[in-house]
Order: sequence, then structure tokens, then C-alpha cells
Amino acid sequence: MIEEIIQREWDFFQKVQHIDGRASCQDDFETFYKQRKAQYLVYPEELLLSYLEDLKLYKASQRNPIMEKYAYMMETTDKDFFQSIQSQLPVIDNEKKQIIQVICQIETTMREEFQQHYPTLSSLSRNIYTNDDEKEKTSFETYLRGELMTYSSHSLYLYGQMIIHMWNQHQNIVELINQNTVKEYGYQNLEEAENALRMK
Repeated sequence: MIEEIIQREWDFFQKVQHIDGRASCQDDFETFYKQRKAQYLVYPEELLLSYLEDLKLYKASQRNPIMEKYAYMMETTDKDFFQSIQSQLPVIDNEKKQIIQVICQIETTMREEFQQHYPTLSSLSRNIYTNDDEKEKTSFETYLRGELMTYSSHSLYLYGQMIIHMWNQHQNIVELINQNTVKEYGYQNLEEAENALRMK
């Protein structure tokens, strides 16, 4: 199921037209695969199933969730361009925005904790907050918000359940995803990756 999700996302990603032309990351399936797999290995099966259905519905309705995700991010990274395309995007209602904001608040806290424990690994990642957005530098918070805006109500509900459960269990989704990521690159765990990168 994860393989199908990633392939469907990649197909959508290939159709995204960047304002400055095709981006180099659109030719790097290996990195795309590793990063997306690291994320989806954390998701419970029910959420994966729901999100897969979202992707099928996007294709059936000839919409591109990857394009929409990046477009929503531009509300803070490129405000002028966003205003020029805003009317073409689905309107996100206030209830959905509020749910996403709560999730973002929890996850930015988790991202802060990850940075405290693994500063070297963290330095290779995005800035944390929307306030730090620049035109070519999208923050963790803004990226997360844009992605969740493309989720159906059901998928967003399941995602929120997952985050609340992790919070209550003192689990950190940022740490779990990064743990999977470093394993994709041949490290045994986060500590090994942190130490190796620190020595470089």
C-alpha cells in the first residue's frame, strides 16, 4: 500500500509546473521515495487506506494534490503569487483550518524537541516556523500545513487521532520519521547518524 501511495504521489509530482521551470527534485525519485516511505511507515493502516482513497479521488477528479500542497504553502512564502492563484484552489473551511493549526502546534513542539536532541541532523532540515518562511525556504510548519490541507476530512481526522495518541504516549512523530529516514541511508539509528554527521 505504501508503494502504491508513493507511486501515485510521484506521478502527481511529475505534473507539477514550477514557476521557474522543472525542479531538479522532480528527477530524483530515490530521494523522494526514501523521504515519503520514512513518513508513511509511521502511519497506521487505517490512515494509509484513507489517504490512498484521497489520491484515487484526486486522480478521478483530475486534481493534483501535490500542486495544491505547494500552492497553499505560497500563502506565506510568495504572497503575491499566491493571491494570483488563490481563486483556483479549493477553499479550506475554518473548522478544518483550526484542526490543522492544532496539529501544527503539537508537531512544531515535537520538532523543537528533535532539534534539542539531534542538533546536527536538525540543521540539515527545514526551519521550524512559518514566521521563518522565505521565497525559496519553506518551513516545517508551513510544509505540514500545506500537506494537511490536501487531506480529506476523514484522513485529517485520522491523522489528528494519530498525533494526539503519540502525544499522550510521549512519542515524537518527527523523531520516528527521521529514525526511518536515517535507516534508509544506512545508519542503525539517529544517534549513529548524528555522531557521523557531527564528525564531518
